Amino acid sequence: MTGAALNVLVGVFGDRFGRRRAMALFGLLMTASGVLLAAAPSFPYALAALALGATSPTGTEVSPFLSVEQSIVADVAKAGRTTRAFAVYNLLGSLGAAAGALASGIPTLLVGVVPTTADPIRPMFLLYAALGLVAAGLSLSLPVSVELTNRTERVHLTPESRSRVTRISLLFAVDSFAGGFVLQSFVALWFYATYPESAPVLPLIFFAAGVLSAFSFLVAARLGERFGLLETMVFTHIPSSLLLIAVPLLPGFLPALGAYLARMAVSQMDVPTRQAYLAGIVGKEERTAANALTNTARNVAQSAGPFSSGAVIAAIGSLAVPFLIGGGLKIAYDVLIFAAFRKVKPEAV
Repeated sequence: MTGAALNVLVGVFGDRFGRRRAMALFGLLMTASGVLLAAAPSFPYALAALALGATSPTGTEVSPFLSVEQSIVADVAKAGRTTRAFAVYNLLGSLGAAAGALASGIPTLLVGVVPTTADPIRPMFLLYAALGLVAAGLSLSLPVSVELTNRTERVHLTPESRSRVTRISLLFAVDSFAGGFVLQSFVALWFYATYPESAPVLPLIFFAAGVLSAFSFLVAARLGERFGLLETMVFTHIPSSLLLIAVPLLPGFLPALGAYLARMAVSQMDVPTRQAYLAGIVGKEERTAANALTNTARNVAQSAGPFSSGAVIAAIGSLAVPFLIGGGLKIAYDVLIFAAFRKVKPEAV
């Protein structure tokens, strides 16, 4: 929820405060969170670190960096190459997340078993803190051209943009709520509980999933340019949701793993196309505010997903149900966004 609050502040003050300074501040919040998590003697201290809003349960798409970063990518991309620019941006981010998933197995390798206390994991949080400093330094080193010049007043969305952003934010919220049912941590729990033999290879599984997702962005950019951004968003997302539903229904570890990896190979293809689409349906000066509003909706909705998933599991007693609900809601989102926006064509991006 703190991440959502930070996104609201970005939407109101981000361009006036300065994009580079805002991103540097978020990097410092990462550092503070990492140090607090590494030193936390008890759960309340860890909660205080998480409350800073600079950590993510998924590793992607909910941090306060996003609203500013996405505006910068859209503004600096060459005409007609915005989708490709977003594809590369997400490719690098996903490869970093995949490397982090692989590195998460280091404590297990060092200890020899799955850690049962926080102590073997604390050095990982210190590494996270150091990366926050790196992020802050890189943010300040960006050229002045990433800033919107002479921005002294708050940007107000035009009535048309406000209508579009409100509707698409609500739809994005449905997608993120559905995604909250099957966060990576839950998928790891399901594999571990259903197929205990998968425990030693879970970091490798999520590393492979991250790599597949990362390189799918490049394919998505080409499909978006050929068939349309909205069409690519919807018609790659629906198969991924069907594969998600199939994961707990298939018999055996290897079929379930195959469905999951196949799902991850296409599930994120809507990301660069979605970001480019949003950039193309609002004005340049409105992008940071529009990104902040949509990302806030995604943050809030996703945070409700795990609680709802837990409640469903407690009521029904099955770890399979969140896959079915999450996949079903995602398909409903695809149908709704296509129906609502099929006639809204983005400007050339």
